[in-house]
Amino acid sequence: MDGDGRSTWLLAVVLCILGAFYFAVTETAFASVSRNKIKTLAEKDNEKAKTALYILDHFDSAITTILICTNILHIAAASIVTVNVTRIWGLNAVSVSTIITTLAVFFFAEMLPKSIARKYSSKLSLATAGVLRFFMIVLKPLASLLTWIGNGAAKLTKGDGEVSVTEDELYDIIEDMTESGSLDEEQGDLISSALQFQDVTAESILTSRVDVVGIDVKMSTEEIIDIIKKGNHSRLPVYEGSLDHIIGILSIRKFVKAYLSGKPVKDITKIMEKPIFVHQSAKIDDLLSMMSKEKQNLAVVTDNYGGTLGIVSVEDILEELVGEIWDEDDSAQETFVKITDDLYSVDADDLVTDVLDELGVEYDEETEDELSNKLMSELAYEHFQEIPKEGDRFRYLNTEITVQIMKQNRIVRLKVKILPEEQEKEGEDR
Repeated sequence: MDGDGRSTWLLAVVLCILGAFYFAVTETAFASVSRNKIKTLAEKDNEKAKTALYILDHFDSAITTILICTNILHIAAASIVTVNVTRIWGLNAVSVSTIITTLAVFFFAEMLPKSIARKYSSKLSLATAGVLRFFMIVLKPLASLLTWIGNGAAKLTKGDGEVSVTEDELYDIIEDMTESGSLDEEQGDLISSALQFQDVTAESILTSRVDVVGIDVKMSTEEIIDIIKKGNHSRLPVYEGSLDHIIGILSIRKFVKAYLSGKPVKDITKIMEKPIFVHQSAKIDDLLSMMSKEKQNLAVVTDNYGGTLGIVSVEDILEELVGEIWDEDDSAQETFVKITDDLYSVDADDLVTDVLDELGVEYDEETEDELSNKLMSELAYEHFQEIPKEGDRFRYLNTEITVQIMKQNRIVRLKVKILPEEQEKEGEDR
């Protein structure tokens, strides 16, 4: 075989491998890309995104088309190599050529393109959508025939039960249904809260120790009445010496009833309830079951050293699921206050993700996982090497956060300023 003939069949093999490279990239890109991201681009009249969204909506047909093309190209490459190697070097060289061809196809038409496609799934799915759509149209009769044969063969076997969707897929479904109007925003938020419910810990929803109002077991009846008058609590923890040694939970209703009966309780230990103690890492869905079983409305949350970290009520747990629950004793407090167009005052106990979402600050999935259930006060303390003072500030993403109100070394409120885009890269911390 002359040089031109050899060049021709080598070029044909290279073209087959490049074609297989393209279809491997396309398959992995569409399998990895976020449907919501493509849908958002399509809604902005991006034509490539509209084509990509069509492919995602007909993904089974797309996969069948890709498999047909990939197999044709793999077989063609192997056949061309085998035929020409046999003509030039004889049958003895076929084994070696087969190994070399297999390695080349594996690396250049499978491993390499799929690695690239996973990293740039959004860009590549948009770039390859048009060509794939063309092949889907051209090969539709063949794809339909093969799908029909495959489905017929599948019916002859029992198979496994259907695989349930993953948690991430559930969130995507909820988001799609909310955007399409099948669910209103409140219903979507409620379902999302229910999915997240099992991951929330007692530590993230407790009333902090510094805010806990308790009763010393040695207090007189008058002192207890004075504490009751100043608050609006239905139950109060009873401690001996300090809040680190809580010995019971006092029902205010029982105590007041006894007080008004003319027979005041001199020893409150006789009417107090046995406290429930849980570690700060306890999941609130387990805690709710425990409190329901023990018929208790209040639980004491302990830290790693056995000290009191705070308390959690049934109402706190339910509010995590359904949102704020108001009663006649609650007073409305604005936790998120707009000062100017780009400056806001926020409560230190607000979740960082809630504040960023309210301000429209974008963050990636890695940051979202990092901020899971993190409070604004926690974020602030992480950025200071010592207890901050009012006026201290730091940069986070494209915001500037300033300590607004401190109370006994505790951050109460913060001011959050949205920085102009040109200031985003000046540095996170000041």
